[in-house]
Amino acid sequence: MTGADGSDAECDFNRLYEAHRRTIHAYLLGRAGDREVARDLLQEVFLRAWRHLESGRALPAERQRAWIFTVARNLVIDVHRGNAAAAAVREYPELAVEPTAPAAEEPAARAELNERLALLERAIQHLPERLRVVLSLHVTGGLTSAQVGELLGEPAGTIRYRLSQARRQLAVELGEAR
Repeated sequence: MTGADGSDAECDFNRLYEAHRRTIHAYLLGRAGDREVARDLLQEVFLRAWRHLESGRALPAERQRAWIFTVARNLVIDVHRGNAAAAAVREYPELAVEPTAPAAEEPAARAELNERLALLERAIQHLPERLRVVLSLHVTGGLTSAQVGELLGEPAGTIRYRLSQARRQLAVELGEAR
């Protein structure tokens, strides 16, 4: 941290956060299967990154992405090892789904949208973790199958196949729910 006030470090951290928050959140959402838990984990990932910012700052920009994903992966491992996932579910009961799309003005349309979003969220939670992670990184994180493959150490073709499986399973589950 170069400035006496840490301003250079703060700027570097802000750049790191803005560059990677969406993809890290998508990864965590895929692993946790719950939006609130993923948000809490995201906060913890960047808290850890702040604590060890000098390690990340020393890396070239192209390696910082791998570094922050390693921080996220290690956090997920820590959570699983401590069986904190079960505790997190108890601590964060399912909340009402907030629509991310603009809600219609009519209460009936808003209620229908909330119901459809809740149905979709439950269907996504029923996906196997490997499919949920790939789908979250692709859709929420906005990554291509090649980028997802690079992050997960898998070929892009495998990622495309898993995306196809996830979509197919969601279609079946949502079709059965109607």
